[in-house]
Amino acid sequence: MVRALRPSSLVGPSFFYALLLLVVAALVGQHPAGPLRVATAQSVSALAPVPVRVGVILDWATKASSAVSLRRRTGIQMAVEDYYAAHPGSATRVELHFGDSKGDVVGAASAALDLIKNAQVQAIIGPKTSAEAEFVAHIGSRAHVPVLSYSATSPSLSPAQTPYFVRTAAKDSLQATPVATVLAHFGWRAAVVLHEDSPYGTGILPALADALQSVDSAAIVERVAVPSGAHDNALDALLYRLKAMPTRVFVVHANFRLATRLFRRAEEAGMMSDGYAWVVTDGVGSLVDRLSPEDVDAMQGVVSLRPHVELTSQVKNFSARFRARFRRGNPASDDDVINDPTVTRLWSYDTAWAIAAAAEAASVPGPAFQTPQRSRALTDLDRLGVSATGAALLRAVVNTTFDGMAGRFKLVNGQLQVAAYEVVNIIGNGARTVGFWTPESGILRDLNNGGGKAARQLKPILWPGEALSKPRGWTESPNGRVLNVAVPMKNGFKQFVDVVGEKNSTTPKVTGYCIDVFEAVMKNLPYPVNYRYVPFPRSPDSYEKLVDQVSGGEADIAVGDVTITASRMHEADFTMPFTESGWAMVVATRPDTSASMWIFLQPLTTSLWLASLAFFCFTGFVVWVIEHRVNPEFRGTPSQQFGLIFYFSFSTLVFARRSWRATCRGWW
Repeated sequence: MVRALRPSSLVGPSFFYALLLLVVAALVGQHPAGPLRVATAQSVSALAPVPVRVGVILDWATKASSAVSLRRRTGIQMAVEDYYAAHPGSATRVELHFGDSKGDVVGAASAALDLIKNAQVQAIIGPKTSAEAEFVAHIGSRAHVPVLSYSATSPSLSPAQTPYFVRTAAKDSLQATPVATVLAHFGWRAAVVLHEDSPYGTGILPALADALQSVDSAAIVERVAVPSGAHDNALDALLYRLKAMPTRVFVVHANFRLATRLFRRAEEAGMMSDGYAWVVTDGVGSLVDRLSPEDVDAMQGVVSLRPHVELTSQVKNFSARFRARFRRGNPASDDDVINDPTVTRLWSYDTAWAIAAAAEAASVPGPAFQTPQRSRALTDLDRLGVSATGAALLRAVVNTTFDGMAGRFKLVNGQLQVAAYEVVNIIGNGARTVGFWTPESGILRDLNNGGGKAARQLKPILWPGEALSKPRGWTESPNGRVLNVAVPMKNGFKQFVDVVGEKNSTTPKVTGYCIDVFEAVMKNLPYPVNYRYVPFPRSPDSYEKLVDQVSGGEADIAVGDVTITASRMHEADFTMPFTESGWAMVVATRPDTSASMWIFLQPLTTSLWLASLAFFCFTGFVVWVIEHRVNPEFRGTPSQQFGLIFYFSFSTLVFARRSWRATCRGWW
């Protein structure tokens, strides 16, 4: 049904607007179609998404690094595509520009300069190592270009020093407390730390030392820096030196390439056998599934940590799509990607997603750089502009939160937080999860079943040498010397030291309070010490000779009730006294009567008090006899005369310096 149009319906606001356009076009001498075509093109361009240029620095220097870079590039590209597939109406669109770091700091800096200057990127993802990321972070801070790194984990690189640096990975210092908790869980008191000689390797040491001290766990008896390019001979010399030490607990913090070489040499040196304990950080634990069978065989019994990633359906779907896309895009690559994605690959995916989400949330415009006003630019750094969109994009990235592939993506002070670490045991063909660690609960057997003593224990672990019982952590050093502990023999007071010879034994039995204190101290040492007691015969000056034994080198330690004197302190060093010495007096206790009101009676005996009272009465009677006949005051009723006698007795006490005759005259 077609409705007929009335003539009046042809006249309206749109008719007058069209007529106005015709009039204007006629005035400027142009055809009406020209302005109309321009207006249509502007409306179409307004609907096109704004490009946000993001640089990605990868390492294509070697075959091994190129294989890793291929996987990370594929994951980052998939993240951008997945974000805009989930948000088809986005007003911005991330454009990826790739650069090559060539595997060193200078190459990474050169790639960053090229991306900022020529491609005018508004953010940078990467580079791979902490040393490269530190240099690029300073360049990004100068150009106001955010630098997001998913693999630079060294704590020495901090957003506080480089404000435009964002770490979308867990920094190494976060796993220091889990490592210390694992050592404390097994009761080990001493450990040797082997770390890579690089910013990545040394950055964890301060946090690890503080964590061990805070949980009252093992002490670091030695720190060994292992060069990343060390030859096998250098590794052998290092391991054989450690083998001669009594400590059998080793903590390894290195990248997986150096760590696998180290464990192969340790197996050759016999240090992957019963009695040894190896704990490695996530540099190995996160990549166990990608190690060769030979490397896994050399690491049997190792305990490792890695950030916990829940294998959700989303992660499984991404893994399947990633394998299909990688094989389709790189058919000539011989890299095996059938394993589940590593946590670093998931972090790179979440990083690209976070940039796309931040650009959309902040409505970041296109790239715009302000050229510095300098009269003469000498270097590329001097000609480097300042991004006008960097500050807004940085704020949006820091405030971005979402449920990513690797878990909850949330930045605190510009750094990603990890909710839990996974404790794995390398056995068989891979790694077996034996427990977890969380900041709130510490060690847990299962994340879903907390509480209870059993739930806070790790699952059974197969240690090196296929041992089921945990290593005790130390052994008697073959090169160690037994300490000679001199103890005095005495006939008198034996509660401090007592030496008793036992039948059918050449070793005397030494007991006493001093011996108990000494043995308690030796048990609390973070390393084992072998010692033996050497009785010292009694003589008139035996204690002087006992101190001379220590100063002369015949004995290493003297234990006993040895008094500290000035002359002896010049000969040997003494510990702080743990008991007081000297003479003491034993007296019978008496009740305290200082609060009694009759305390003034105690200085004189009862008989003396009675004698004094009798003499007072006698004095009053003599005065009465003398004064009664001549002094009318001493007359009266018998009761008055009797009271006057006692008055003079009392006046003798009060007026001791005055004679009774003077008192009598006062009455007259």
